[in-house]
Amino acid sequence: MSKKINVAVLMGGKSAEHDISLITGGEVVKNLDSKKYRALSIVISKDGKLFKFNDKNYPLSQLSAIQCQLFFIAMHGSSGEDGRIQGFLDFLGVAYTGSGVLASALGMDKLYSRKLFTQAGLTVPKTVAVKKGKTIPKLNFDFPVFVKPNNQGSSVGVFKVKNKKELVSALKKSHKYSDQALVEESVDGVEVTSSILGKEKPVALPLVEIVPKTQFFNYKAKYNERFCEEIVPARISKILTKKAKAAAILAYQTIGCQGFGRVDMIIKNNKVYVLEVNTIPGLTAVSLLPKAAKATGISYRQLLNEIISFAHPIV
Repeated sequence: MSKKINVAVLMGGKSAEHDISLITGGEVVKNLDSKKYRALSIVISKDGKLFKFNDKNYPLSQLSAIQCQLFFIAMHGSSGEDGRIQGFLDFLGVAYTGSGVLASALGMDKLYSRKLFTQAGLTVPKTVAVKKGKTIPKLNFDFPVFVKPNNQGSSVGVFKVKNKKELVSALKKSHKYSDQALVEESVDGVEVTSSILGKEKPVALPLVEIVPKTQFFNYKAKYNERFCEEIVPARISKILTKKAKAAAILAYQTIGCQGFGRVDMIIKNNKVYVLEVNTIPGLTAVSLLPKAAKATGISYRQLLNEIISFAHPIV
């Protein structure tokens, strides 16, 4: 019988999504295949300086002392999803799940990733970047608009506003999360998301249609099923489904993702608008990736096995 692989699950961290990361990490620890893996729970503190292991706190610099063959990154938002923890693990020379430094950094930076998407032939919403303390430039699109931090996830600091006064207030709030905020045209269409697995030949799982009961798919709707209906597969034509999946895979490949990810899109007038790529999508009980996997007959445990199989370097 082969020896079990020690998998250290990293969660928490210095991020506005610290608490959601703990839920994701907890689900991963609970559902890892116990016949193959021995799960080690690693909670990184909110200031990013310490980590807790076996009820004791250690400096983050001692992370390399953890005896494991693989780090499973379950950290969302800044410090976990933006390439920093990936770079640290690269420096330590250890294997980890998900995308590498560059893809993670690009996925977190909405402005730069959208520039790359456009160059690749994808359609993105009209967007204007506003740096903290700078004058709001003239918009070439009408209200309502969305305001969002350039480098956050999970709809943190995102607002839908209908006039200039609300725009000023929303930018001030959004700038608390990022020095650069985006003002984005509101594309009124069918919101879908495509979960993707793989490296050289990534595969798109069934599309999930998102129908928020709130004003939009905000933080509350994303993590509470009472505020959002998620339909698998999405109620769109086969042609549009194929088109959206192709756009998602192209976006995923354009920034160099590997392992797993999720691409958020809006479909309007038969056109697919790519919003962003999430390089570490949620893995909570209500998250979109596990739901898409389940629709194809892939259990949560099998999904985790798939993610680990694409880790780099492969263990």
